[in-house]
Amino acid sequence: MIRIKLAGQVFEIENQYPDIVHMSKEYITDETPAYFVCVSEEEIAAEDMEQKGFSAGYLETLAIYRKICDILREKDVFLFHCSALEMDGKAYLFTAPSGTGKSTHTRLWRETFGERVTMINDDKPLLRIGGDEITVYGTPWSGKEQLQTNTSAPVAGIVILHQASENKMHRIEAKEAYPMLLNQTHRATSPQGMKDTLDFVWRLAQLPIYSLGCTISQEAVLLAHDKLTESK
Repeated sequence: MIRIKLAGQVFEIENQYPDIVHMSKEYITDETPAYFVCVSEEEIAAEDMEQKGFSAGYLETLAIYRKICDILREKDVFLFHCSALEMDGKAYLFTAPSGTGKSTHTRLWRETFGERVTMINDDKPLLRIGGDEITVYGTPWSGKEQLQTNTSAPVAGIVILHQASENKMHRIEAKEAYPMLLNQTHRATSPQGMKDTLDFVWRLAQLPIYSLGCTISQEAVLLAHDKLTESK
């Protein structure tokens, strides 16, 4: 059993396998938990819908995170699939369908700007609505390379990536961005949960949202940086 703190909330987790302990070591806390989470063998098995043969320990971590996300929704905290980085005190989110190149693009940001860039999470960060601001938080669920930092930063912009033969970037309206953002947001199963999710995505769409067609190049990074920061 371990206690971890995510997006300001403390969870006590009754785990069967050690995987969750190993991956969550930077998030372990001795603070008093507000929530208790455990998953059954049936819930663990249900995570392997595509029969890819993942270990039970890894599948348990996914089932646990699913329950955590359902709880956090009540605190206006949502899972958003993206690669999130922080630079000069602001966070930028890069999202796209799997295999598009989110991680490659943010790797190029780190190579271009060095220590000015902190990788918050490379796959499954949490976003929290608070007042007029949306904040992104690191989590242990961070993709194949486990690139994450237990930190947070206000979100200053979102970039929807797609591969292209030349680099072009433009801002898009909320109505155009909405379905793309919804596709990358964790879906609740209850009617109220789905309503909360739809409301969150609309709020998310009010941020500066850009479409970036890009090559795998430093030029794409510099274009994105200039567009994201030009009005700051």
